[in-house]
Amino acid sequence: MPKKVLLAFLVITIGIIIIALNFSPIPIPVPGISSNNSSKNSNITTAYPTYYSGPRPETVIVNGPKDGEIISNTPVVTFQFVAIWNGDFRNIIFETKIDEIDKDWQISSSNSRTIQLLPGEHIYHFSVRAKTKDGIEDYTPASRKFIGKISSEVGQIKITSILNSYPQKLVLYNYGNDINISNWTIESSFKKITISDGVKLFRPDNKMIFEDIVLKNGDYLYLIGKKSPLNFNFYLNRCFGYLTNAYDFNFIFLKDCPRPNQTEISYFSNECQFFINNLNACQIPSSNDINHFNNDPVCQQFLNDYYGYNACVNRYQYSDNFFKKEWYVFANEQFADFNHDKIILKDATGAIVDVYQY
Repeated sequence: MPKKVLLAFLVITIGIIIIALNFSPIPIPVPGISSNNSSKNSNITTAYPTYYSGPRPETVIVNGPKDGEIISNTPVVTFQFVAIWNGDFRNIIFETKIDEIDKDWQISSSNSRTIQLLPGEHIYHFSVRAKTKDGIEDYTPASRKFIGKISSEVGQIKITSILNSYPQKLVLYNYGNDINISNWTIESSFKKITISDGVKLFRPDNKMIFEDIVLKNGDYLYLIGKKSPLNFNFYLNRCFGYLTNAYDFNFIFLKDCPRPNQTEISYFSNECQFFINNLNACQIPSSNDINHFNNDPVCQQFLNDYYGYNACVNRYQYSDNFFKKEWYVFANEQFADFNHDKIILKDATGAIVDVYQY
């Protein structure tokens, strides 16, 4: 090989080696060539992880559902737990996890956690571990496995209040979809009441139709601690105020009978209009009142035809605001303690829907 070619080959080879040394992450020792990278890396020491081998906190559950327990009497449960630790307890925090609810551990500085159970029947796995603020944790978390049997209607039908006067009144409200609540129960320390059926449109002049009680969205149900004046449960309509003249409802609802439209009576005599406009809500003109208008047959006919429960129903039953969105269910007597009690609402399967305590 000619000398010039050999020299060129050596120059190119040395150049490639120098470039490789400058860009290589690992120092490459080459005889006769020193590298800045090699001198820099010669003082680097490899870092190895260190492991804590001292004492760790232990976690103990002191209160809450037991292993295998079936929870069906409340939609809310609370776990309480403590740490066993020979260090500063102010340095302890807790982490909890419910596999069916949480994606990851939840940090808490308190020693309890309250859980809203999911609707339906579910198996829950609850775990809790104590941990110091600098990361020393219990490697064996305390745990419990339990079953929650809660109605799928939880959150839809709620007990909103109880009025401890006479008669006693408990209020339910439907926040969700239409729900048939016949055969549901309301339980207290006093008694257990089963919601039966009722009459949606009361017609004294017709055969009554009993049907399941369906709470529509926005409907109320009032449980009344007395006997029904009509001997059955009913859905309130605006004409019911007229019935207070014949039945003792004891002011359990407000009178709201429809009043005549002013256009309807605009062609009546001034005296007749004045009389009609000054009648109280749901007041039925007496026979003397009607006879007073013997010389005004148009007014007299209106007074005979317009007022009274049946006449009101015939005229207004198809109006949008005819029904008051209120069911009245009667317990026949006082159903809960006046001072303090726990009211439990259960669906037809016996699963809890809501709990109200006072």
